[in-house]
Amino acid sequence: MLRTLVYGGLVGVLVLLEMGCGENNPMPASSSLLPAQQRAPLQQAWQAYEAGDYHRAMRLVDSLLAQEAVAEAYFLKGRILLDANAFEKAIAAFQQARVRDPLLRGVYFQLGHAAFLQGAYRKALDYYLKELELIQASAERSYESQAERNVLAAIYRQAGRACFLLDSLEAARRFYMQALAADSTESETYRWLAELEEQEGRLAQALTFAERALQLNPGHLDNLYAFGRLLLQNGYLQDAVHFLRLVLARYPLHRGANYNLGRALMRLGEREAGQFFLERAHRIQQLSGKIGQARLNAYQSQSARPWQELATLLMQAGQYEEARKALDVAIFWDPDNLALQNDRANLALLLGDTLDAVRRYYQVLQRDSTLADVWLNLGVVLAAQKHYEAARRAWLQALHYRPNDDTLRQYLAELEHRK
Repeated sequence: MLRTLVYGGLVGVLVLLEMGCGENNPMPASSSLLPAQQRAPLQQAWQAYEAGDYHRAMRLVDSLLAQEAVAEAYFLKGRILLDANAFEKAIAAFQQARVRDPLLRGVYFQLGHAAFLQGAYRKALDYYLKELELIQASAERSYESQAERNVLAAIYRQAGRACFLLDSLEAARRFYMQALAADSTESETYRWLAELEEQEGRLAQALTFAERALQLNPGHLDNLYAFGRLLLQNGYLQDAVHFLRLVLARYPLHRGANYNLGRALMRLGEREAGQFFLERAHRIQQLSGKIGQARLNAYQSQSARPWQELATLLMQAGQYEEARKALDVAIFWDPDNLALQNDRANLALLLGDTLDAVRRYYQVLQRDSTLADVWLNLGVVLAAQKHYEAARRAWLQALHYRPNDDTLRQYLAELEHRK
């Protein structure tokens, strides 16, 4: 049993619109040209940022900026603040980066990202086009570089997405095709093309694009679901049932997969099974409504609690990766909250990262060694790894601070039987 300081018992079981994770460009290439005394802490800050440790990343960035106003450091500061939905502060940081280096790659793209997340799609498109102009005018441009083509594809793809949401479908198609010309291996472009074709009623072509997306990245849940849903739309009922069941095997609480599987089964005459999935989709929709409201509350806040509440609901829905992001933001706003740190360690276990979980438990205990729940959780992980003596020591520490805990005594007794 994992215990959280906030809820007790089992650990409680962000994106306004779909954005490709790979499109948030990595550390700017110009960072390699910085002096070593600036480059090293900036690299450390990027590593912390990519690990979701926003608080440490910000400390490193601010420390670097206190010594010198480095454009690349302002860029990373903007990225951190943007992930935390602190839009005004993020935009200010990006503008500072642009003032110090007008040719810095990625700034206009991130300003577009900020506008996109706020629903300002026209402004987002303008920024994406400015980023393209900057690249095309750059002396460093090299279309022979795969990395360069990947960057171009990401910008074209996101420009297409903005056009799609502005209902400029032909413009969206042109940008998507330019993205494919730059990089034909990115499945998200094909999935978004499938959505566009579906919007225009060309279901067979939509299915073709969805199938290509799935071929390129069969492990991506959105690709699997889009293909299954479009099989249903095209009347391939048995195939749709197969692929929608694959979605539910990985994510049982996927509302769309439950709903469309129910529809497919009903059309196949399996009314009882179909009704089961339709009713489950309805129950999930109620939770989805709560998540939507919690997401809105979190996005409008710059404090930890709304993000923590969002993470709790996401965990209840089985959306562990999204919950991780929400908890990382909550910790950014309240880095001294050890309850949040414990929850984050528990979530690392749910995500299958036991090394990260153990590391986080030890970090919490270094700050407060009296937290019995954390010792208990640490012992559970160590016992699962068959480090029985270390688990026994952890549970004895927990028992020291909570001597009447029957669960701890039971765990220790079970360890004795293993000797």
